[in-house]
Amino acid sequence: MNLFETFQIIGRIVSLGVFLVERPKDGVNKKEEVKKMVFDFLDDFNIRLPIPDIVLDYVLDFMIDNLVDFLNQTLWKKQAA
Repeated sequence: MNLFETFQIIGRIVSLGVFLVERPKDGVNKKEEVKKMVFDFLDDFNIRLPIPDIVLDYVLDFMIDNLVDFLNQTLWKKQAA
C-alpha cells in the first residue's frame, strides 16, 4: 500500500469516526476520539507511515476540522425557524 492509498483509508476512517462520535457540543473530546480511532486502526493493522506521529496528528486536526466545518454548513445545518 502506497502513501496515497493509506491517506485515502485514513480519510475514510476520519469520515466514519466523525459520524460515529457526533453528539451536541464536546468538540475537543470528539476530535480526540476520532484521532484515537485512526491511530488504533494504524496500530491494529501494523501500518507505519513515513511521517512522525506529531505530523499525522496535525494532519488529522486539519482533516477533522474541515470535514466538520463542511458538515456544519451542509448536512448538519439547522433549519431557520
